[in-house]
Amino acid sequence: MNNYKTLMLGSVATSALLLGAAAPAFADSNVDVGHKGGNFYIKSKDGKWSMIPGAQIQITYTFNSREERDDVTEFAARRVRFGVKGKAGHKNLSYGVTLEISTNSEAGQDGDASIAIFDSFLNYKFSNALQVRAGTWKQRFTEYHSNGSGKTQFVDRNRGTANRLRMERDTGLGIRGKVFKMMSYEVSIIDGNTRKAPSSNANQSFHAHVRLEPFGSFGSPYEGDTKNSKKLKLQVAAAGFYKDNVTFSTRGNDNSFLSAAGTGDIVGMAFGAGFKWMGFGLYGEYAQKRYHDSEYKDKIATAGVGGGLVDKVPGAKSVGWNIEGSYFLIPKKWSVAGRWEYFNDNTRNKGYTGTNKSVQDTGINDEHRYGLATTYFLNGHAHKLMADWVRIDDHGASTATGNVGGTRSEDRFRLQWQARF
Repeated sequence: MNNYKTLMLGSVATSALLLGAAAPAFADSNVDVGHKGGNFYIKSKDGKWSMIPGAQIQITYTFNSREERDDVTEFAARRVRFGVKGKAGHKNLSYGVTLEISTNSEAGQDGDASIAIFDSFLNYKFSNALQVRAGTWKQRFTEYHSNGSGKTQFVDRNRGTANRLRMERDTGLGIRGKVFKMMSYEVSIIDGNTRKAPSSNANQSFHAHVRLEPFGSFGSPYEGDTKNSKKLKLQVAAAGFYKDNVTFSTRGNDNSFLSAAGTGDIVGMAFGAGFKWMGFGLYGEYAQKRYHDSEYKDKIATAGVGGGLVDKVPGAKSVGWNIEGSYFLIPKKWSVAGRWEYFNDNTRNKGYTGTNKSVQDTGINDEHRYGLATTYFLNGHAHKLMADWVRIDDHGASTATGNVGGTRSEDRFRLQWQARF
């Protein structure tokens, strides 16, 4: 893996040097090289071919003050990502590829060692109302996870709707577009096992998303009113998915169920709404997932001659709420934000006393979190400094006295320096 990563990075560096050396020659050819909107680009003059590279890195310091446990302090290089997008031989045909090479971010959490391919897709635009996409990409489900990781008001997204309850990237075929100048939609048929296991189940899964923006483009949901909008902006969004007979997920709470059930059906829904105006921003959402054993339907079934009930693994339901508000003390430069969230990985576990209760209780999270954050924008999201404090109250934790149903708390302080293009 190290040799592969070294080769990859060496190839990128060599390509950059060669392109830089060849740039003067492009002036007399059919190729344009330049910089616009914070991005470098290479494109053909007929507009049919282009390459726009991009990168992001977040350097983070974290201090956790934890009750009943040792404090934790660490530095991390998070979300070290490189990508390229552009046109692929036609003005209407575009592509995108994104790599992550950090072990301190989603790739490492999802068990991808030191490198992962996050996005790899082709997109054909027939019109603003109809585009077709095929490959692997982030299907839009919860608005917080759909929001770019470099455009958050806190050092990181919330733990509930943006992580435990999110829909991970998946592989499939989708259509999307914008109609009536105010409604955007996306519908896709996907494999269902997320980007890491695209072909390990026989059935297909489905996803749909719609959002309304009656007063013009809303922008990223949790970005805050970075443009100090003089005109009120509103957004209302809803999404749903059905994963049929899946065996794997990069979300640990999903896999707690799937590993016990073998295979399962997962049904999810999410709703969000918010506004931006005069530097103020407010956004909130609710999400839930329901888990069903695809063979036994909530784990109780008739078995053998003469019937009888078989207790397998009970069905589960995860829920999450999140709300964030923000205000720019200095327009486009300095913002403050506040957050409240609640999530529960399994609201049904308390009422279950069957033979698989220990499996059902494993990894249960029942948490409230709230906090404050501030961001100073040196050059928009391309270069910014962030700090936040988050209070975490885990109501389903095991305490030092052995109280499994007790509340264990911690205060998390983080600083982050971000650069991206």
